[in-house]
Amino acid sequence: MRARRVLPRIALAALGVAVLALAVVFLHEPRYGGSMDDDPGGILVFAHRGFGDLAPDNSLVAARLAVAAGLDGVDVDGQRSADGQVVIFHDLSVDRLTEGTGRVADKTTAELLALDLAPGYEGEGGVFESAPVSTFETFVREITPHGILMVELKVPGSAETGIEARAAEIIDRYAAHERVFLSSFNPLVLRRLEKIDPRINTAFIFMDTNWNAELLAEIPESDRVDLPWFIRQEPIRRVIRKIIRPDALSVNHAVDEAVIDRLIEKGWPVFLWTIDDPERLRWAAGKNPYGVISDQPLRAAEILRRSAPAAAVP
Repeated sequence: MRARRVLPRIALAALGVAVLALAVVFLHEPRYGGSMDDDPGGILVFAHRGFGDLAPDNSLVAARLAVAAGLDGVDVDGQRSADGQVVIFHDLSVDRLTEGTGRVADKTTAELLALDLAPGYEGEGGVFESAPVSTFETFVREITPHGILMVELKVPGSAETGIEARAAEIIDRYAAHERVFLSSFNPLVLRRLEKIDPRINTAFIFMDTNWNAELLAEIPESDRVDLPWFIRQEPIRRVIRKIIRPDALSVNHAVDEAVIDRLIEKGWPVFLWTIDDPERLRWAAGKNPYGVISDQPLRAAEILRRSAPAAAVP
């Protein structure tokens, strides 16, 4: 009789412990414990895809203009070529941004570097005679002496492609660990980078939706890769952050504002993207994130550096 009374109590206690453990895993947001400086000296301003709307997409020409204009860094996209190199290119196919056709992953480095991003450019920066595709290595060599380079590694699936090892090798060759961030929506990419070289700065990218109107308007249907459901759920993202322990977060500005506020309050280095509208930029300044990524980087720099909260007086 006594055992019959004790067993339900043990089961109830075990259930309580399990519920508490799940609550800690999914609901508790610990303070940031990474190695990044908690005070970068003001909100960092990064030009989206090189120089945003002001120069050809993901071109070295654009990135050079951005750092020459005094911006803190540039945000671009990296993909693996057919021969295993890392090239800077946004779309999964070359059709929209160049006069070529076909998938990036199916082309050799030489074939990709022969493509020009200038002819299809219709932005606000005027006419560009030439803006050839470049490699990640060229970007590291040319840009990191002058600004920070953030590169989203595009790996749609779970299979290992070798892009992480190749990118890590180049960062090490140029001793650019403090000047490069490797970012990804894919947590497996960040996990592999951590194992390859824990000195590499990693950034976990996320948003609350799958495809927004802006992205749908510009990405060819054949290039669309759905963002997995679990990446769009904050409790699951919280677990992912605890497992992969990224150095920073690249957060779409339309993510639930309460989530953004909590992450910044907990000390996470948060980069908000992509913010162009003056009112929205002033909103971002009030949040005081680590950085902002913008297609209007000169406007963003002017507003953020004028509107950012003053440092607290000790």
